[in-house]
Amino acid sequence: MLSKSEGHPTISHGQEQRKREMTTEIITWSDEMGSRSRSAWLLLVKGEKIVSFTGQNLPSMVVVRGTDYHKNGKWSHTTYRLELATGVRAIPGKNGWETGRFVEGLRDATRGSTPIDTWVDVANALGVSVPSAMAFLREWRPKAAAALDEVDTQLSALDEAAGTEVVVDTETIVVSFGSPTNRQMAAGFWQNPKAIPGGGELRLLDTTKGWVKENIRVEGIVGTVLSATLASGHHGGYVSVTVAVVPGTTTPPPGPEEPSTEAAPPTAEPVAHATTADLLAKFGRR
Repeated sequence: MLSKSEGHPTISHGQEQRKREMTTEIITWSDEMGSRSRSAWLLLVKGEKIVSFTGQNLPSMVVVRGTDYHKNGKWSHTTYRLELATGVRAIPGKNGWETGRFVEGLRDATRGSTPIDTWVDVANALGVSVPSAMAFLREWRPKAAAALDEVDTQLSALDEAAGTEVVVDTETIVVSFGSPTNRQMAAGFWQNPKAIPGGGELRLLDTTKGWVKENIRVEGIVGTVLSATLASGHHGGYVSVTVAVVPGTTTPPPGPEEPSTEAAPPTAEPVAHATTADLLAKFGRR
């Protein structure tokens, strides 16, 4: 039978509770979705382990101390009071405002200053290794993982296109533009090519579809588009296109398009109705 030693102070239940709370963290988190129906998520990270909180206790990670349910139709949600185990980091966030993608939301949640486009970017934002980030995201958000895999494939193809005679690292560049004046709008601002610092330019494949990743090509330099994001603002807002290029390389200008043998010849348009943007899109620069 154990007995208390004389001269040693005893620790009350309240003291034990305060001691435990000093080594843990208590947070409040709500699963209320954001505007544009953006789902909320809470990631818990301990060492190399990443889990998505689903409202239940997770051994060695988190304890649900209490909840409050708020009934509000579509916006109904639950607020959780959570006690995190020692060493656990919480990353609360929502899917991206502009694209609805996880990587955009992760950038906002971690207050990053640069886009998150690659597996390395994701791992750095989460504070874990690339293999850990891959294993987690492939199970939790397979579409997001597939998009990151596609970027890896594009970067590999870019290295091959640069050739092996001279070893040159690729360079990632963000090209941002937007908020044009009325005069710029009239001159075809949103359809015209945008210069890439250091050489080359970005062009739209289809001038009617806007600056989305799938509709942008790199010309004049060996490169590939990694992502394109849109932010709301004056006269169409702002666009940021992230490209990976191989410095010092050049590519020949695109040749004239061969007429289709299946489609009927296009009908001539009256010159009076053709804008500068239309002529550039149809004939290119000379």
